[in-house]
Amino acid sequence: MPVLDILVVTQSELGQRIRQARDNIGMSQRDFSQAVGKDQTAISEYETGKRKVPAVELSIFAQVLQVPVSYFYEGDIQPDDLEHILLREFRALPNAEAKQHVLQMVRALSSLLKPQSNSE
Repeated sequence: MPVLDILVVTQSELGQRIRQARDNIGMSQRDFSQAVGKDQTAISEYETGKRKVPAVELSIFAQVLQVPVSYFYEGDIQPDDLEHILLREFRALPNAEAKQHVLQMVRALSSLLKPQSNSE
């Protein structure tokens, strides 16, 4: 499986995550549909992947389901996968100048995030 495929969530997987979050808080499909202002058929079709979930609805779903929006897209990413993803994205940049700018930003972020020495 290509590394970036880990970040791609199908409608079916998204629906499964909605259902899992709903089940985790003990909410019925009917109660969820009322809470988000959708009919129960729509919710059923979201959960089975038969209907596309509008991205604008995810923040409402997340709030009602008591999960962060990222819950719907989080994959099982390992640390080595992150390096591969970063490298692939870097290679996809349009030119050397863009790559140089990104490298400067990464270096700046890295220096900001490094633990500061207390031996001053």
